[in-house]
Amino acid sequence: MAGTLLVDVVTPTATLYSGEVRQVVATAPTGEFGVLPMHAPMVAELGQGELRLTLDNAANDMLVYAIKGGYFQVALDHATVVTDKAVPLAGLDAAELEEELKSLQAIYDDIPADDEHIDARADVQRDIDWNRSVLVTLGHHGLG
Repeated sequence: MAGTLLVDVVTPTATLYSGEVRQVVATAPTGEFGVLPMHAPMVAELGQGELRLTLDNAANDMLVYAIKGGYFQVALDHATVVTDKAVPLAGLDAAELEEELKSLQAIYDDIPADDEHIDARADVQRDIDWNRSVLVTLGHHGLG
């Protein structure tokens, strides 16, 4: 399709998307950036936030993912998103995520706050942060 770029969205366990899009908007640690066809080559670090793939000119023809870090590269109308973790927003249930967040918080609160358990607390805190990020992304799109 004319006026598109090929995009691959990959995680350590799967390729989540591979196809043509009209636009990509991704989250970097310093904010969002967008890429259209014929974009100059670039590499960027990704932050925790969202990735939007506009499939067609219609505003509602979009795939949205919550992402957790990684890298973005574009060259010759081919963009590659390599991310540590990503989930498509379609089909997520905000109420289930809220319950999971409560459970994670309870687990965190039960871990002793001493040097021996610092790694366990950090692991659970990362899960809490990821869960909150997904909920915020859902809220941005009126789904939360």
